[in-house]
Amino acid sequence: MLTTDQKETILRRAGIAIPGVPAPGVAAQLQQADGRFLVKGSLQADGRASAAEQRARAIDALFADYSARRAAKSLDDADAARRTGGFGIGWGGPVA
Repeated sequence: MLTTDQKETILRRAGIAIPGVPAPGVAAQLQQADGRFLVKGSLQADGRASAAEQRARAIDALFADYSARRAAKSLDDADAARRTGGFGIGWGGPVA
């Protein structure tokens, strides 16, 4: 399973806009270490999810959508290759 940081890196490399990091002290206290933000505290006093958790959920949702789109594109490409005989030398399609 990928971490949120890994998902964020993949999305950024794919050119997908990522939600910004919440300001420290607004909903979560963040501490920067080695260029990454570490979340300190998970819930606000009233029980609502912190801004950092909301950001992580947004990244997870973006990554799920990105993964589904890539999988669909791969399937479409494979189908197109199958139809045109583009799977390589020796592949003549299904045997009738």
